[in-house]
Amino acid sequence: MGGSSPTGGSISVNNFYMSIDRRPLIPVMGEFHYARYPREQWEEEILKMKAGGVNVLPTYVFWSLHEEVEGQFRWDGQRDLRYFLQLCKKHEMPVIIRIGPFCHGEIRSGGFPDWLFAKPLEVRSNDPEYLRLVKRLYTEIGRQTQGLYYKDGGPIIGCQLENEMQHSAAPWAICYPGEQKDYTAASYNAGEANIGVEVQAMKATGAEMGDKHMRILKRMAEEAGIVTPFYTATGWGNAAVIEGEAIPVTAAYTYPFWDKVPQMSPFLLFKDLTREADYAPTRYNPQDYPSFCAEMGAGIQMIYDSRPIVTAKAAEGLMVRTLGSGSNGIGYYMYHGGSTPKQIGGVGSFQDEPMGMPKVSYDFQAPLGEFGLEGKMYRNLRLLHSFLTDFGDRLAPMETVLPEGWQKMTRDNRDDLRWAVRMKDDKGFVFMVNFQDHDTLRHDMTDLQLKLNLKDEVLSIPASGTFTLPKDESVILPFNLDMNGALLKYATAQLLMKIDDNGVEHYFFFAPEGMASEYLFDKATVKGKALYKPVAGFKSTFVLKTATDKTVKVTTLTRQQALNALKVNGRLLIADATVLPCEDGADLLCLGRNTVDYIVYPSRQGFKPQTATVKTVAPQFDVKQAGPRRFSLTAHLNVGGDLPSPTQVQEYFLRIHYVGDVAMAFMKGQLVQDEFYHGEPWTIGLKRYYNDLKTDPMTFYVRPLRADVPFLRDLPRETIPDFTNGPVVDIKKVEIIPEYRLQIKF
Repeated sequence: MGGSSPTGGSISVNNFYMSIDRRPLIPVMGEFHYARYPREQWEEEILKMKAGGVNVLPTYVFWSLHEEVEGQFRWDGQRDLRYFLQLCKKHEMPVIIRIGPFCHGEIRSGGFPDWLFAKPLEVRSNDPEYLRLVKRLYTEIGRQTQGLYYKDGGPIIGCQLENEMQHSAAPWAICYPGEQKDYTAASYNAGEANIGVEVQAMKATGAEMGDKHMRILKRMAEEAGIVTPFYTATGWGNAAVIEGEAIPVTAAYTYPFWDKVPQMSPFLLFKDLTREADYAPTRYNPQDYPSFCAEMGAGIQMIYDSRPIVTAKAAEGLMVRTLGSGSNGIGYYMYHGGSTPKQIGGVGSFQDEPMGMPKVSYDFQAPLGEFGLEGKMYRNLRLLHSFLTDFGDRLAPMETVLPEGWQKMTRDNRDDLRWAVRMKDDKGFVFMVNFQDHDTLRHDMTDLQLKLNLKDEVLSIPASGTFTLPKDESVILPFNLDMNGALLKYATAQLLMKIDDNGVEHYFFFAPEGMASEYLFDKATVKGKALYKPVAGFKSTFVLKTATDKTVKVTTLTRQQALNALKVNGRLLIADATVLPCEDGADLLCLGRNTVDYIVYPSRQGFKPQTATVKTVAPQFDVKQAGPRRFSLTAHLNVGGDLPSPTQVQEYFLRIHYVGDVAMAFMKGQLVQDEFYHGEPWTIGLKRYYNDLKTDPMTFYVRPLRADVPFLRDLPRETIPDFTNGPVVDIKKVEIIPEYRLQIKF
């Protein structure tokens, strides 16, 4: 598969990895649904995603949002797909459009319009009437995307057809309490449809019809002008694919809300994903395609009955395991949360959500949340993305090698190290994970020394002594790494990035928690000493002279410094802030802090911190309680020209500290936001409501939390109240916090 651009660029895909402009790479794909986010804020969110290391943006085109009324397509406002794609082109963000017709996406009826339910046809089948309507949809999408494909110099590099065909379905929105749900699947598959991503051992009834349906969809997409270098199809759990014409993509969710009984997942255990995909068996041979994972559950949506909480360590461990297991494309569902817009529907607005989802919130505990704030795993994942940006071309051709006795690495085995190697020509990386979801009994792995049986040597890491891999840590270590002529035999530090330091290659590593940093170089490739044991920090830099008189610099950051680090315009920027890169510097976003220290390297200041400050702003607001469950908020928020500086405040966030069950927010009599309680304050971005708040209050209703609800098992123990006096609702504190925008130049 592949294609070319008008400027001579190229994309190619073989059965192992993707190349862009003939350079292997591992794409980092981050799902963001444009229709679930205000149009006015799209641009800044694209920049946040780029700063997080995302280099491909998949997005659903939800049929139900674009043709709510039959025959009347809407592409205005936050449904403006074409404008969104133009912004992606502006910021050089490649896009994969997921065109359905069925999407799932935890949206009502999986993205099927309400009026489709009233039609005498079989959805997701080769029913002529259904195909006629899908062709009309694809034609409209083709009109909106015309001229924006890679072949035209545009950002669209891929297209996903359908979603989980003959594997999963969504409940139709029309259902009644107590009845068995009716699913969005052809009748001959309806009884086999899963609600989520699961193992499905048996082939679907009429599997050949599903395969034919996928081929028909691809042909109709191409006829509508939707022509991309590659196509994808969800391939897990025996889903239908298009053999040889679309890349089957995989998934892994460690905290699935659809599991009736929470249990340890297998997705922290190393395997060879190029031979056996997750959620096997599959309808395709994994060795015929690169291992691309499109739905890695770094977060998860909550439903009423199940409120699993994903941690940053879980997300990081999942991705270290997946890369170490041979994945050459990583994709997050979701990378950026959003808010589902209200649908009017053609035969009525069915607001009931049979899956138990919030009506509006689609935060998904994503690396970037519903209102664009960093999630707890955003920076953890950026550590890996920075590594892939600079060294993915080396990793992509490397094969997974599992250690002797790897079969002992089971979910409940807490005594044997979980590790794997990816290597080619005796060069590679060691991947280790000491985390397991739904497990409280893990412990530090002590007295470790790895032995790699390479072609010409047995390499021990470290050469003498041992190291400890602390509980919940996940680590990637290099071996036989060529650093501009200096051969690094191994390091007990993790590779982060490489920069051009005034003509010198400068490598940045960081010290994993609980591990001492040690670097051993091949004596034949360097002049002077070959063993270094720096203490992590800005004073750790050492300079190498190679045997050919080249200079190489190495700096070992602390893990915390690395979490705050990214590359902007070729320079290292370290700041405890959300970063929006600019042509001549960056904008730093700080919630509740008007001052931030930062480091830009290389610069005149070197590693000496600099400080950016703006004036503080005191938001004016008033909260009126109306009984224990209800309150209203009125606010005058200084925005635009009212500020001492128009760029001083990026956003205001309302934060509600409460205990309850379901919390809802209303503007002008309409439900605009909701949340399921999970022990954390409810935070709402107010930028989208500035104009309405000038004239109307925002009102709130919180339902009491009962002792018998099924989701208490998911909540941290300290967040569960005392139910001695019955159900609990407690609105503890309401505050508005400015997010300051500080501009730096370099």
